[in-house]
Amino acid sequence: MVNDGGKAEITTTDPRALEREVELRRAQLAGTIDELTARIAPSAIKERGIATVKQKVTAFTTAPDGSLRVERVGAVAAAVVGITLLLVVRAVRKRR
Repeated sequence: MVNDGGKAEITTTDPRALEREVELRRAQLAGTIDELTARIAPSAIKERGIATVKQKVTAFTTAPDGSLRVERVGAVAAAVVGITLLLVVRAVRKRR
């Protein structure tokens, strides 16, 4: 059905066999198009992105045994608090 160049090859001259071959290829193409359409849908892209972020956060904040990595969570919390304080101080100084 497929030659070395990657192109489809017709291997029969029987009209019924050709019709079956065309229907098979049409069904395969329709399935491929449906799969590609589903992959590029904005909602699918968003879902994959969210899943990736969740997976990375979980890997960062939990140890292989499933326990919470307190030192990492604490470091992130301290950084967030520090940045927030910095922004508040800058905002207060601008008002003066």
